[in-house]
Order: sequence, then structure tokens, then C-alpha cells
Amino acid sequence: MGLSKTLQSAEILQKISGKSFDETKEILLLKGNEYYAQNGEESEVIRKNLANFNLPNDEKTIKEVQLNIIYHYAEKVFPLTGTPAQLAEFIKERVDFSTAKTQIDAAIKNGSILIATPHFGGVECVTPTISYMKFPINPVLKFTTQNLSVQIRDFAEAMEKSGFFAKINFIELGKPNSQGALSMAQVLGKKEILFSVFDEETPYSKPVNLFGKKVLGGAGLDKLLKFASENVTVFTVFMIRKNEKYEMKLLPINAKSDNPIQEMYNNLENVLQKNFTQWYFLHEEIPFA
Repeated sequence: MGLSKTLQSAEILQKISGKSFDETKEILLLKGNEYYAQNGEESEVIRKNLANFNLPNDEKTIKEVQLNIIYHYAEKVFPLTGTPAQLAEFIKERVDFSTAKTQIDAAIKNGSILIATPHFGGVECVTPTISYMKFPINPVLKFTTQNLSVQIRDFAEAMEKSGFFAKINFIELGKPNSQGALSMAQVLGKKEILFSVFDEETPYSKPVNLFGKKVLGGAGLDKLLKFASENVTVFTVFMIRKNEKYEMKLLPINAKSDNPIQEMYNNLENVLQKNFTQWYFLHEEIPFA
């Protein structure tokens, strides 16, 4: 079935409905560990990826990577089984976003903002945290199912109506008649935030260096920036897990750099030096160039 479908099944979602985040995490840890025990090939993929980057790849490290992957799914499904008020309380109590808010406050006065993210740490918490700061945000994503798309859109609408959050406007890729690139460019033409992934392979990705290896990444964000106005501020974002809490770290990128994608990967490598087990892309096939 795959870990994603296992941890987001109707049975699991029903089981965690109304539960606290800690209870949700415990339920998913039990089910996720059971999945990994039954699918040994998943551990081998992680071990191979770690070895390819010359990172520690012993059993203890692999287990830590797997735990962080399960945490990611807990962060992903938690909003769908509770209320906007519960999500707001979670962000207030667990996410340190004070420095990030100061950076966004300053940047938004000058124009639009592109926040580029890797598949790292509590990435699922980034959009609701920025929305909780009362900044409208436009996340670029591709939903795995139409049902999930409807669920998340409905919850985002409920978030805004609650008064705790600003508007979230999803830009969905891959939908019929969708114009993702055009919608992204339009966001960068006004004082709003565009949120998009940079560490995955698309037809527009380019070779960059990461831990001495060549990988394909960027997802075409460099092409988007070429057509953006001068008043665009670019950050990479990292929602670093720290025990039961999170630190939201924004690292600046030169929007007019000759190679902004490499700058994004430089930031990723610097953060991974101390937190590489939180890069959940390690459980997939890395797009080496």
C-alpha cells in the first residue's frame, strides 16, 4: 500500500479524529513502525541514499530517519482531524516563528516574497504558521487525490473564517485547465507570499551540488525569478524539529543571483549538517544528475 496511503487511510483518520497532536503522533508511530517492520526494502532505500551522500547509514540512523518521516505524516494529517482553534493553539505553543515574522514583516513592505522549501522537518507546519501570522499565502502543491484536495481546501476556508488565520490560496499543479506557472508569476506581482518546493525533479530542474554530488533540483524556480519584478524577496525555509517544538528559520537568497537554485541547496546543506535525518526525501529515490 505504501507508507503514505497507510498513514492517511480512512481507518487511521477516523482513529485520530479529535485526538491531540501527541496522541496522533503516537498512533501513527505505532502504525508506521509496523509498516517499516513489514517492508524491509524501505530501510534499504534510506541506507543507500545516506551512503551515496557519505552520511552515517547505520541501523540507528536509519531508524531516526524513519521516525522523522512518520512525524511528517502526523503534522500533515493533524489539521484534518481537529479544529482551526486547535491548530492555532498548536502553533502558538510549539512553533518559534518570532525571527521569521520580523523578516517577513520587513520584506513584505518592499513587494512579494518567494519562500522556497525542501522536503525537510515540519514542512507541513510552514503554511499554517505563516497564515497564523496573518500573512496571505499561496502554496504551490499537487494533491494525491481529489478527495484530499477538497478536504484541505475546506479546512483552509474554515481556518480563515475562524479569525485565527489569513487566507490560504492553493495553486494546484497537474489539474486539468490549471495554469500553475502563470498563477505563480501573478503572485510575485503583488505583495503576497508564494510558497513552493525546490528539492525535487521536474522537467525544469537543473544540476546542482549537494554534499559533493550532483542532483537535479530547483523545480524551475530560477526561471520564474527571471520574470519577477525587482521587488521580490526570496528565502529558503526550514521548520526544524527540536524535541516537541519547532524553530522556523528563514535564510535569504539573492533573487538576481546567477544561480539562485544552488544558493538554495547551499542553505539546505548547511542545515542538513546538523539535522540530516529530518530530510524526509531520503526515503525516496534521489534524483542524481
